Amino acid sequence: MSTYKEIHGLKIKKVSSDPPAAQRGQMWYNTTTGSLRVRGLGPGVWTSGGNMNTKRSSATAGTVTAGLASHGYTYPPSSPEGGSYATEEYDGTSWTSVNNANTQRYQTSAVGSQTASVVFGGLNGTGDVGPYTMSSSFEGYNGTTWTNLTSAPTAKAGGPVLVGTSTLLVQVAGNTNGSGEPGNGVQEYNGSWSAGENYPISVQSLSGAGTQTAAVLVAGATNAPGSSIVTTANEYDGTDFSATGATPVATRGLGGRSGTQTSAFFAGGFPSIGTCLDYDGSSFSVNPATPSLTTPSFGFGSMSNSNNTNTAALACGRGPTSGDNLFTTEEYAGPSDATTTVTVS
Repeated sequence: MSTYKEIHGLKIKKVSSDPPAAQRGQMWYNTTTGSLRVRGLGPGVWTSGGNMNTKRSSATAGTVTAGLASHGYTYPPSSPEGGSYATEEYDGTSWTSVNNANTQRYQTSAVGSQTASVVFGGLNGTGDVGPYTMSSSFEGYNGTTWTNLTSAPTAKAGGPVLVGTSTLLVQVAGNTNGSGEPGNGVQEYNGSWSAGENYPISVQSLSGAGTQTAAVLVAGATNAPGSSIVTTANEYDGTDFSATGATPVATRGLGGRSGTQTSAFFAGGFPSIGTCLDYDGSSFSVNPATPSLTTPSFGFGSMSNSNNTNTAALACGRGPTSGDNLFTTEEYAGPSDATTTVTVS
């Protein structure tokens, strides 16, 4: 077996404390702790953020340090119960309530940044008994106020997937009626709405990441109860869909919108509760990071990173309706350099 010196041309140094500026791949023996140490790439991690002010299943946009949560279903002790237009901004530490949106609804989806975002679809209504109706509403937020934009041609609910930006996006598949029946219709927005090529299968609880012209769409359920889940994934080039590698497990309700078509991060699907996935442009792999709030599924609308990198994500407005779960915020930070102890079996 080759020695460290034969491979690297250097002996392992003995030091009394870890070097303050160690480089990736550097190894040393810490005489104080009696351990062999190495600088390498550590795993991604989830950490807790500040709680939201309103207990609700919000739609999320923006980034870890400049997030936006709006709409959703409000649960006691927050009030009034039912469809909401409440809006909150996140600064990386705490949430601040800002101007309300125009339409009270839940099961919406958002995309964009804290100062340029849009929210689509859902179920319009208020109160714990409604009535609630399918929504094609499309609202824009500029960091201060909400504006009613041109409604989409087709109303959808269940957190219908939006991928792209507030001015150039694609909306793929999703619930097409109040019973949750999946569809395969595609709608594109570039200042006005137009129909796109149908998705290869009818599906709801779909997730996605990327842009309008370079997106990856992932998993979902092909029936209304959401019990028939798939491993299917497809890429979109702005015109056509093409199949790509399947997910390691069948899942629905993944959080998405973190990364690009060639480097994306997804989290919190169902029934693979707590599972995180990485996508490299052709295949998926399991990311070992595990969020602390692991049930139920995140849902596409509750996770965001509008910087389009797979190394960070903000998740909020999700979880069981009991207790304080829907107040909870979690932040994902991707793999970074870390010093660890080498163990030899």
